[in-house]
Amino acid sequence: MKNRKPELQNAEAMTRREAARTIGTGALLGSAALAMPSLLPKKVFAEDNVVNVLAFGGYEEPGMLDGFESATGIKVNLKIHDGSDEEMVALVESSPAGTFDIITPTSAYVPRAARSGLLLELNPGDYPLDDYFDIIANWPPCYVDGKMYGLVNRFGYYGITYNHNKYSESDVSSYAALWDEAAKGRVALFDWFLPNMGCLSKYNGNAMPYDLDTAAFSALVERLNSLRPQVGLVGNTSQVIQAMAGGSYDLAIAGEWVQAGMYDDGLPFKAVVPAEGGVTWDQAVCIAANSPRAGNAVKFVQFVAGPEFQSRLAVAKTYYSMVPNKEAAILLPDDKRELLNLVDLERFDEVFMANLSPRKDPDNRQEWLDAWENFKNL
Repeated sequence: MKNRKPELQNAEAMTRREAARTIGTGALLGSAALAMPSLLPKKVFAEDNVVNVLAFGGYEEPGMLDGFESATGIKVNLKIHDGSDEEMVALVESSPAGTFDIITPTSAYVPRAARSGLLLELNPGDYPLDDYFDIIANWPPCYVDGKMYGLVNRFGYYGITYNHNKYSESDVSSYAALWDEAAKGRVALFDWFLPNMGCLSKYNGNAMPYDLDTAAFSALVERLNSLRPQVGLVGNTSQVIQAMAGGSYDLAIAGEWVQAGMYDDGLPFKAVVPAEGGVTWDQAVCIAANSPRAGNAVKFVQFVAGPEFQSRLAVAKTYYSMVPNKEAAILLPDDKRELLNLVDLERFDEVFMANLSPRKDPDNRQEWLDAWENFKNL
């Protein structure tokens, strides 16, 4: 792994996506090789029948974008981004107009990018939002001052991933399970402070886990530090997953993006959102404000908002994800719907999503990061 500043080395981009590079044919990814992404050709900016896409992993897998190209005649020039959200946004900011028409950052980065003039306002009527789960169609981070700048097309959650040979779902129905004496030294954490601390903030009873006053933040730091004796490993994705697969650890703050692939490969892990709730991860499709091909970009966003693409992306070998489009959920095989908590679509918003909070960057981000670094060194 490249040497990076601590805040980038810990980024979620170096968790889910890192597994795709390092585990290979192991438990999470299986043995199928991924297709290589296209490189941006020279003089592409003069072409009208292309769209230049900067995306996180999954889009490059075989057949993923064939339907778009055949239906529209528009060629997708795809560049897979393997860094952090911060680096994705910075790359678009520093590139000439037209280099990228589409980017797919975490929605938490949409408001800042929109206010800086980086993103094109989207017309909600252009997209199949009526087919979306209501809570995702109206996802707060995608809207700035009532205007839409991003559309979520994959998402998931952080709760507790657990060894179901040792724990029942009721055993892990609260984050309190992480402090159980039997779990001492058997908890593994991914080295990314926002989801871990966000879930512990929910455990502390904060409905808005990232919007904390001084007292609530101090209580969160105290809660975090109290967990340290229980934690035997803080590592990157490959380290944590391999250690859990090998039987060294039984519990982690994680979700379907870890559990589904492991369970699908016969490993005894399931995931649950505890009663106190969890936090989300997601990716939002956005159009660059300086795109000279906005029409093509709109068509691309329409395609990735649709059921065919989302049902494929949900079970991408890079990592599994949940789908915002209800029609995409219907297209999934029954076993995948069960893994991804998409069996009962009528109750999905009311029961499942209602217990999750959007992950966001807190205003005092540096204090959160400092608390996390201190926790690791206890």
